[in-house]
Amino acid sequence: MSENNRIKQAGEYTLDKVELISYRRHQGEQTPHKVNIKPITLNVELTEDIYSNTMVGAITVYDMQDIRTVLPITGMEKLNLVFSTPGMIGVNATEEDGYPFQVYKIDEVRQDSANASGRGQYYKIFFCSSEMYFSSINRISRAYSGPLEDAVEDIFRGKNKLNSKKQFYFEPTATNTKYVIPNLRPLNAINFLSSYAKSANYKNAGYLFYETPDGYFFRSVESLLGMGGAKARPAKFRYQSGIANTREGDVRDVMIDMTNVISYDFLRPADALRQIRTGVYANTLIEHDAFNKTFTKTEYDYLADFGNYFHTEHNNGDKATDKGMIPFTKFEDTNKDISQNYMAKLMTKSKASKLHNDYELSSHSETTQIRIPQYEGMKSTNLKLQVFGNSLLKAGDIITFDIPLMRPLGNAKDKREESSPYFSGRYMITAIRHILNMQAQRYEMVLDCMKDAVRTSYPAELDTNIINTPDRGVTSIYQADKDILSGDILEGVN
Repeated sequence: MSENNRIKQAGEYTLDKVELISYRRHQGEQTPHKVNIKPITLNVELTEDIYSNTMVGAITVYDMQDIRTVLPITGMEKLNLVFSTPGMIGVNATEEDGYPFQVYKIDEVRQDSANASGRGQYYKIFFCSSEMYFSSINRISRAYSGPLEDAVEDIFRGKNKLNSKKQFYFEPTATNTKYVIPNLRPLNAINFLSSYAKSANYKNAGYLFYETPDGYFFRSVESLLGMGGAKARPAKFRYQSGIANTREGDVRDVMIDMTNVISYDFLRPADALRQIRTGVYANTLIEHDAFNKTFTKTEYDYLADFGNYFHTEHNNGDKATDKGMIPFTKFEDTNKDISQNYMAKLMTKSKASKLHNDYELSSHSETTQIRIPQYEGMKSTNLKLQVFGNSLLKAGDIITFDIPLMRPLGNAKDKREESSPYFSGRYMITAIRHILNMQAQRYEMVLDCMKDAVRTSYPAELDTNIINTPDRGVTSIYQADKDILSGDILEGVN
């Protein structure tokens, strides 16, 4: 690796290209007019998110040539953007590869009052993937039968659909059915099909369709956590909280800086009531089959079902059975644990047998009833990390984060910080916001992460703990009023 491609300090970046491609032809030439806006760029932001279909971003510029008017910028322009951490693969969205971004909006325009000429202005150029435009101008009205990945690929590649030529990664499904798309936008149609997809290698149901700099992905959540349906997916990078970077000769260790987090915040590390009400811990599904005139009732038990899936934590690469986000303990005097209270969420769905002759629609007990707990469970124990830029990481990757117990170490010299037994460990990155600040000459990332299992199993409590509270009985309001009137409480009151 040459010195130019070697990272010398955390937060370093290479910004090779920030270029607008006009919809207009260059004077006297057959090529589009291009403007290099790298010299006026102050800030670059790009977001990739497994819950969003496409990447989006914004560039803040300081413009003294009024490029937005002279070019002009109308929302029909393309954007060539190339940046990375030195020596690493990063974002390469250029016309040479055929995948530049699409400019869609100019906003937050303000004049620079400090500029004596009054001609300086700040504004933001917002951009997205071109598939977002195609999804906004096209609609799909047709039936798809067979494996769902074939339908998604047709929508993804179709000229009058998403018209994408980017890399497409898919996870084979176990779905062989027929669905009718009723005039939906292409991305909405894919999201509709995704919600009914069943994995071929995992019990998991419901797929994600999202984009990273590597391409587009159609896959289940569990495929992000496991590999080949057999082993847990290894972590791609390790982060830690607050390790001092001390090295001889005042030379900082770049790797320590890269693994240290700048700041972190937890969102909902525990929110049991929400998990109960959304059906994460227990739910009941009643399906009505109009053809056979039958009702089917299926109950979901989180603790009993936990070991059937890969989660962020594992046991030596195998599925963990006892690392759920709630401990095994009986609740009050119900003589049941929380995951056995199945009426916490009740769902009713219709089921249509023989609707498409040889094609059978998937049962909601195999899709909806499994998908809801998994996806809602991912919304608790969310971690936000602010870290130095590392363009190797992508949305959907697994990382580890070591956080110490927040308590005094005491005076003993041999005492070491203990890691949190529950909140340290493996996390999945659900979103990355890349932030390149030209003025600070620094590249940072904000990682949104989720954890759906604890590193160390919660202690189980098999005995029922009941707080003995006295029963105060039932009293009529009229009787209570009568007792007041017959007493001394009103004496001295005029």
